[in-house]
Amino acid sequence: MTTRDWSVYVEIDATDASDATHDEVLSALSAHAAQTTTAANGNFAVQLSVSAGGVVEAAQAGVDLVLGALPAGLLGRQAVGIEAVTEAEQERRCTGTEN
Repeated sequence: MTTRDWSVYVEIDATDASDATHDEVLSALSAHAAQTTTAANGNFAVQLSVSAGGVVEAAQAGVDLVLGALPAGLLGRQAVGIEAVTEAEQERRCTGTEN
């Protein structure tokens, strides 16, 4: 099975993420071009890149990586949202261009 690059957005059930939490997660996931943010509902969220054979594998890898990177203060929190799209689709969305 060939792999491709995926952009995965993972939202965590945590509205109390400090700046230090953002920094820690960014450091832990630096190999995955991670970006942290605060979702519209106030939850902590991470956008990262993974390589996987399919969308299900990409989604699972993204969740596993993000949950594994959470600092002690957020251990046990759950992923409450996820989106996985190919890097090509993510690029298309960001630039507003068609295929």
